[in-house]
Amino acid sequence: MKTVKEPEETGFQDLFVQLNRAYASKCFHQMSVLGIHPGQIPFIMLLSQHEDMSQKEIAEELQVKPPTVNVMVQRMEKSGIIGRKHDQEDQRVTRVFLTEKGQEMKKLVARQVEKNETYVQKGFTDTEKCLFRRFMEQIIENIYNIPEDTQGEIMEKGEADN
Repeated sequence: MKTVKEPEETGFQDLFVQLNRAYASKCFHQMSVLGIHPGQIPFIMLLSQHEDMSQKEIAEELQVKPPTVNVMVQRMEKSGIIGRKHDQEDQRVTRVFLTEKGQEMKKLVARQVEKNETYVQKGFTDTEKCLFRRFMEQIIENIYNIPEDTQGEIMEKGEADN
């Protein structure tokens, strides 16, 4: 039987997971109707802002591994959203760009993202939106500052509990 927690007792991590699942679920459905995967949204938006990027540049900008970009490029090229061409100055480099279909997809995605933003922000004052943005930015910074190696901390905590 699941214990129901009071709102004040729900930890940030639980709230982040709930928020992420709810939003991802909505986006997944919306984007599947458009014929793309939600993970392709940042890729499409990036290419709409920076034409003809190399896969290495895309990986760095999106902070994902190059093999992930390679798989995304293959899938999106197969669906006609992006194209590839050799760099004019260095034939070893392949440039990725949005096709005409990709440009249209970008417009549809941007419109849907804007609608979602409106729904998500409903009921918040401008001051609350500003504060929330500030809080989220601080949380993101704090997350990046979490030490990678927590093994020592876990062991110390476990030993302290005994």
